Amino acid sequence: MYQKYTGIILKKHPFGEADELLTIYSRESGKIRVKAVSVRKPLSKLAGHLQSLNEIEFEVVARSKHLPVMISVRALTVNNYLRQNLRKFGFALVGIETLYRLTGDGQENLEAYNELRAFLKNLGENPDENLALRRFQLQVLAANGYAFPVETQTNGDFTLTHAGNFQLTSTLEKEIDQFIDYVLEREIKSVKVLDSLI
Repeated sequence: MYQKYTGIILKKHPFGEADELLTIYSRESGKIRVKAVSVRKPLSKLAGHLQSLNEIEFEVVARSKHLPVMISVRALTVNNYLRQNLRKFGFALVGIETLYRLTGDGQENLEAYNELRAFLKNLGENPDENLALRRFQLQVLAANGYAFPVETQTNGDFTLTHAGNFQLTSTLEKEIDQFIDYVLEREIKSVKVLDSLI
């Protein structure tokens, strides 16, 4: 059975001698895993499209009891800035891990998908990467049913009317981190990578 998807590549892992296992957050089915055959060979026609965090349009053939196999792919958005700017890449990793840990396999969530697309675009354009990350974390939490429990404060510590309109302070950042750790029941490991880059 053939299926078409649009998605963003979250993770890539070597699989066998020349294949890769891709984890993709798709518009149609949320987080899915597919096998890309022979993409680590020098003459692979698919490899150029399959950079991490690219948005791609792809087709798979699904077989029972086996991973779906990618048979065609076309890059829609190539986020080259992530390979040119390690700082931005570090912030992207934290955002991606937040989404990855929040979502189960095969759970369609168009709102979360759109937030992911917007996050990667904003991260490339916004000089304040931390603000772009925190907005994304709050919005993807909300898209998955976890509203951040905070009220607007008047003492100058922070102002938050909704996930897209707030001013960051160290107090608010700690509260966001604690809430994410509580929801996920674990810490975001990519934070250590980010700390080493900034």
